Amino acid sequence: MPPTSNQAPVGVNSAHEYVPEPSKTWLDRLIIQMGGPISWLFGVATVISIVEIVLRYFFNAPTIWAHETIIGLIAICYLYGGIQCLAADKHIRIGLIYFGTTGKTRQLLDLVNSSLTLIFAGVIAYAAWTMTEKAWFTPMGDMRLERSGSAWNPAIPALVKMALFITSLVLAAQSVAHLHTYATRNNDTTSSPASKLAVIGIAIVLITLGAGGIYLFSEGRGLGIQTGSILLVGSIMVMILTGIPLAFVTGLIAIVFTLAWFGPMGVPLVSSRIYSFINEFVLVAIPMFVLMASLLDRSGMARDLYDAMRIFAARLSGGVAIQTLIAAVFLAAISGIIGGEIVLLGLIALPQMLRLGYNRALAIGTVCAGGSLGTMIPPSIVLIVYGLTASVSIGDLFLATVTPGLMLAGFYIAYIFARCTLDPSMAPPPPKEELEISTQEKLRKMKGVVLPLGVAVTVLGSIYGGIASVTEAAAMGVVGVFLSALVRGEVNYVLIRDSLRQTLETCGMIIWIGLGASALVGVYNLMGGNRFIESAILDSGASPMVIILIMMAILIVLGLFMDWIGIALLTMPIFVPIIVKLGYDPVWFGILFAMNMQVSYLSPPFGPAAFYLKSVAPPDMSLAEIFRALLPFIAIQLVALTLVLFYPDIALWLPQWIKS
Repeated sequence: MPPTSNQAPVGVNSAHEYVPEPSKTWLDRLIIQMGGPISWLFGVATVISIVEIVLRYFFNAPTIWAHETIIGLIAICYLYGGIQCLAADKHIRIGLIYFGTTGKTRQLLDLVNSSLTLIFAGVIAYAAWTMTEKAWFTPMGDMRLERSGSAWNPAIPALVKMALFITSLVLAAQSVAHLHTYATRNNDTTSSPASKLAVIGIAIVLITLGAGGIYLFSEGRGLGIQTGSILLVGSIMVMILTGIPLAFVTGLIAIVFTLAWFGPMGVPLVSSRIYSFINEFVLVAIPMFVLMASLLDRSGMARDLYDAMRIFAARLSGGVAIQTLIAAVFLAAISGIIGGEIVLLGLIALPQMLRLGYNRALAIGTVCAGGSLGTMIPPSIVLIVYGLTASVSIGDLFLATVTPGLMLAGFYIAYIFARCTLDPSMAPPPPKEELEISTQEKLRKMKGVVLPLGVAVTVLGSIYGGIASVTEAAAMGVVGVFLSALVRGEVNYVLIRDSLRQTLETCGMIIWIGLGASALVGVYNLMGGNRFIESAILDSGASPMVIILIMMAILIVLGLFMDWIGIALLTMPIFVPIIVKLGYDPVWFGILFAMNMQVSYLSPPFGPAAFYLKSVAPPDMSLAEIFRALLPFIAIQLVALTLVLFYPDIALWLPQWIKS
């Protein structure tokens, strides 16, 4: 969600991203080049969504083709986004070992990671082909494309399954090309060809023997689900340390445990889970909101919105910091995307606060905490994924998070105001000339609020008013931002092209993490893992509140090392049924989850907010300084989380009042 084309890209977590020396293979360059045309499918899907909305609500003539066409177009973009991210090295990596290495060790780890990715891609290609073959041919060998069975009855299922197969083959080819590149790179004379081949061989042997050995020795299930659960969790922790992209870690482990528990015949279970995940219509809202946010920031409306906030907060103690937080709330309400807001505020607000003599820690914390409000303020993509995973109304989640989100923003503002009032040196007042703004200038700046506010009201109002689904509202938001930019005279080919390309890469990163996590959860549930954990927790004799506190602790610990979408897809299918059996509202638990994920965005060692800010911060601002500055804001987040935990009505009163 970058405001300009030369800023850090949306969704790219610099904390976890390793950008090697420029050594793109010809295949990588081709994939990146083709990503531009493919990304225009997002625009086509948006237009189709708007056509459907207009025909349904204005002419009472809903289509029978729009829904499935949108799913097919977006599914292709999701799949292509994964190989695009690998080609551009935009996948998230989490590796304590990996990021501390250089030279020969880094090269060997790259070889291992490429080998593991090749194994993942090869197995998925095999599994996808078994699914594709059935979708394209009858048992007698005659061609018969699988159709949806709807009134329109298109062959989209067969086409998407073929796209998954082709994507897997391309991913395997990329891995082979990367292996060749790393093996022939002469950046360390002490690294012999034999050692490189040894690392590749070790990776392949470990994965193969790890799965096959468990299966042959004990036929998988003989180990028991308790031992299997320990092995699964341990495998995840070890794999993420190596630096292999998180998108492939969970998928690879899903394959290993499928082979171990069910043998080769169980592998198609993985591809079927992947296929089901990319066909979820509610997920279409994610690229729509990403595209909306990218258009918003590139058009300059977000910058004008920030400038307009000066009218409301400039004269208060810590006024510029308070202004930044108010602008962050507005940005979160428009985009629902995290990361880009931090980059934007880091480029606009941080230099201004430092120029005025603000305390560096206060300025850093304000930008990171404010930019992370996107997890809480609707339309939050975190809540969209939670709603999908937990089968909870996304509209109810959006309503429930309004009060906690604004409460947390209010806590930030109160903290800044109190610190700056008690210690005026924390935030010197702006120069007199910046405070004396003419009425005409105020009116001009206020115009910068009208269009973004109109978009936010349109998106959220259509959801809360029952006029449109979350997905349709997201499409309306894209059109609203586009028309607003058109009115401002900022629409051009470059803006549209760069926004669509950014959407492709961001969704590739997000969705591919979801693909692997979804496959892993499916396999674990078939192993009996959900029943095992559920019975272990419910039969432990602990009180319901103690159980919830344990869940909160697990989420916080996982948040130190994993991305939020992986946490959601791994834990929520297990936690939410337990919450329901304990008699608690899953909507309330969804707000607790979102608040936990906001804590994770700031928490060391891999708090994404710190790395987003570092990518645009002054060179003398270290990561250690950024993380130290975030500690008071993390404490505020924990206070807010505790309040919502022990007083659920803070979250639930609004949806209950709306329904009453």
